[in-house]
Amino acid sequence: MPSPDPSLSPIAPRRAPLQLAVVSPSGTLFSGPVDSVIIPAWDGLMGVLPGHAPLLAMLRPGTASARPTPSSLTPTPQPLSFRVTGGFADVGPTLVRLIADSATQA
Repeated sequence: MPSPDPSLSPIAPRRAPLQLAVVSPSGTLFSGPVDSVIIPAWDGLMGVLPGHAPLLAMLRPGTASARPTPSSLTPTPQPLSFRVTGGFADVGPTLVRLIADSATQA
């Protein structure tokens, strides 16, 4: 009997995590792997998952949040939150850069 086609599996394969970088003029606030990011874009909140289409977005003042990728050391990591006052988001399939006018951990 032939083996089943894995593309027909009801369980989707896990994608590689996103790399998130939160930077401001004072330096890098965070850099590491995350499963998802929510960005306060100028037109509203925007969710980003691995494989997202590339785009640039203006940031409005607000809170960006991310769900860190679990690891053997932290199987259930706490969500991350960053307060930004504006700037830009550079989004790609494997990397999200938040280039903020100013940023603090919320």
